[in-house]
Amino acid sequence: MDAITLNPGDYRGTYKLVGGRLSLDLINTVSWPATTRVHDWLDSPDNLQRWLRAVGLPAIRARAADLQAAVELRAELAAVLHPLAHDEQPARKAIEVLNRRIEFASQRRIIDAATLAWKWKPAEQAIDAFAPVVMDAAELIAAQSHERLRHCPACDWLFEDQTRNGQRRWCDMADCGSRDKSRRYYRRARE
Repeated sequence: MDAITLNPGDYRGTYKLVGGRLSLDLINTVSWPATTRVHDWLDSPDNLQRWLRAVGLPAIRARAADLQAAVELRAELAAVLHPLAHDEQPARKAIEVLNRRIEFASQRRIIDAATLAWKWKPAEQAIDAFAPVVMDAAELIAAQSHERLRHCPACDWLFEDQTRNGQRRWCDMADCGSRDKSRRYYRRARE
């Protein structure tokens, strides 16, 4: 998986689209969540615009308020999807908050008369561009089974295991997988 060109600032890492779904990739814009190494990739309007382009959503002319709205949405999605990825039940309040987002986002989707396919209304404001992300999360949450919704044991990023055998363990084998394997090898060698 190739890194996308988000400005890391003074952080010495890269950002990759490893979630397999829009909603998970948005949540994963926080590296090393809940640790002292935490890094927010959506730390500037420019990075927000770059992320939107990278995932194929309409690029917006992002301002600070748009950035704040995206960060709030990300937190709301994480409040539901992180517990599910850890085989826990999300808080009822988190679901209620997300339901309001789903109601708004569903009003942005229409059937195109020419193609008879779903399409999104043009964004009237920046947060409208995130309607596909919200609906992606809704589909993932409402799925009958969450067994392929996983978290990386090394960095806690979320991903949907889309492998045939359902045995994916890390967000990215090249980064977390190699690091985790090296750590386990080192521990065994010391024993």
